[in-house]
Amino acid sequence: MNLKRHFVLTVLIATACACGTGSKPRVFFVEPQDGATVKSPAHLKFGVENYQVAAVPQGTVETTRAGMGHYHVAVDSDCLPAGTVIQKAAPWVHFGTGNSEIDMQLPSGKHKLTLQLGDDMHQAVEGLCTSITVNVTE
Repeated sequence: MNLKRHFVLTVLIATACACGTGSKPRVFFVEPQDGATVKSPAHLKFGVENYQVAAVPQGTVETTRAGMGHYHVAVDSDCLPAGTVIQKAAPWVHFGTGNSEIDMQLPSGKHKLTLQLGDDMHQAVEGLCTSITVNVTE
């Protein structure tokens, strides 16, 4: 391949890769789907786009890493405002090791599941929260 052709191909690839970086980050439930009927324990699986999920650093955390966070899930709770510290207590479950799945015991009935991304200091990240509703059967 000649140099000019190689340069053009490199520019095209770089441009194509850069186009996706302007997309808005989002979190979502991979499983279950909104409105699903599930049995307990319900298998929950989370996903993220245009943001990185990573374990919280060991030791005392005094700063956050830009563009990185970890999942938190709550049962029958709403999204928290950006910057709010997500408590390490019910109704929230923390996934500080960076994991993205859990088999969660849920009582029978209709429940709202809320998935929220928190930064290294467990503060809610702006715009990275979503909720679904599931119906749990015996």
